[in-house]
Amino acid sequence: MLDSNMMQLKLSYGLFLLFEPQDKKLRLIITDGHNELACRKETRSVLKHFLSSAQSQLFKGRLQLHKSDEVLTVVLKGKPVGAINLPDLEKVLT
Repeated sequence: MLDSNMMQLKLSYGLFLLFEPQDKKLRLIITDGHNELACRKETRSVLKHFLSSAQSQLFKGRLQLHKSDEVLTVVLKGKPVGAINLPDLEKVLT
């Protein structure tokens, strides 16, 4: 499932958040390593703006991103499945 163009960040419960370039967007995928559990497409610029803004939530639905202080919480189906330091996510987006 993981190819050379994908970037990944490890979440809890054996899950991963993958970033797959697709045209001018990034496809954010939550996977258990075998199956895609949720995905969302967004541009890098929208993701970068979210990280630097006062906005605390991005996306609705199965995959959500919640930001507080320097931590981004990844939410799957209403339950937190991992936390990522904002500087780590910024590195992935550059």
